[in-house]
Amino acid sequence: MAMTLEELKSRKRDYFLARHENDELAMEPFCYCGNVLEADYYCKECDHKCMCTFIVCMDPQALAMVENLVHGNSDFAKFEFSALADAPG
Repeated sequence: MAMTLEELKSRKRDYFLARHENDELAMEPFCYCGNVLEADYYCKECDHKCMCTFIVCMDPQALAMVENLVHGNSDFAKFEFSALADAPG
């Protein structure tokens, strides 16, 4: 099931936004409020430490790569993922 950014916000779910870029998977961390996170995963807007365990994929290539990552790497076993319902383009 595809997920919107508004659904993630309403569920207060921090996330990675994943996209296929130059034959690689690029993932950027976001707080549920929509702010991009720095390396410390601290959101200055919400004043809390974020925990990104959800990956929302902007394109089908990213979704396939994330699925392989989650199912093939034990470090990502607790991550959930979906396609982005309101992806641009």
